[in-house]
Amino acid sequence: MSFLWGRSRAAPPSTAKPPRSAGGRSLALVSWDAASGKFEVGEEALEALRSVPGPVGVVAVCGRARQGKSYILNQLLGRGGGFAVDSTHRPCTKGLWIWSSPLERRDEQGNPYSVVLLDTEGIDAYDQTGQYSTQIFSLALLLSSVFVYNQMGGIDEAALDRLSLVTRMSEHIRVRSEKDGVLDAGSPSSKRSRGETSAGLRELSEFSPAFIWLLRDFYLRLEEDGRPVSPAGYLEIALEPVPGAGASAAAKNEVRRAITALFPDRDCVALVRPV
Repeated sequence: MSFLWGRSRAAPPSTAKPPRSAGGRSLALVSWDAASGKFEVGEEALEALRSVPGPVGVVAVCGRARQGKSYILNQLLGRGGGFAVDSTHRPCTKGLWIWSSPLERRDEQGNPYSVVLLDTEGIDAYDQTGQYSTQIFSLALLLSSVFVYNQMGGIDEAALDRLSLVTRMSEHIRVRSEKDGVLDAGSPSSKRSRGETSAGLRELSEFSPAFIWLLRDFYLRLEEDGRPVSPAGYLEIALEPVPGAGASAAAKNEVRRAITALFPDRDCVALVRPV
């Protein structure tokens, strides 16, 4: 998991190896209260965060349900068990969870910093609404310094379509400016044009984390015109506009524009299936 270390904007890259094993336990940071219809913040998780010395970076792993997000975080922890994992069809993680003990790291100058790991509820689960998935995705993105989008297999049109919720993010987030007060990136009740959506996402990109598209169990040979390409190059090719003037092409290109606008600092990592 060395591709993650040092990408936090809170601190420069580190050359040290990841810790062997971290103590602590998982704590609910944000959960949904069905009775009130609102998200609630866990006090125990807040207290744990208040005790973390700065500077701090947050690594969040997000993606579809039952795709091994918690497993990836447990690998970072160096633990066989940490964040809850299960082999059933039902999602293990609900809401947002943190690990109570941050990982201690040092930057290239030897200055210490802490890394908080954030586990997220899988998006697009069978028991979720589209708005709820977008809210979970948005909360994780706003809290993180490095945002890992976890996925099985390669990037195809279906994979990009699952990230179409990015186009709705600006409807749920308002950006504040010291100079101008509140800059409204949108509201759920307003209908926004594609240009307005892109502008809202560009406004949000100032606060967006480094984005890593993590491809698990990857089996494709990366080539373009007979020449090998890197995973990062593979991502950029996938984000190129598709030709066509119809509604289908316009919808596909809107998703691509939204991803590139929101994540100017982006990368892709491909992990082959373990043998």
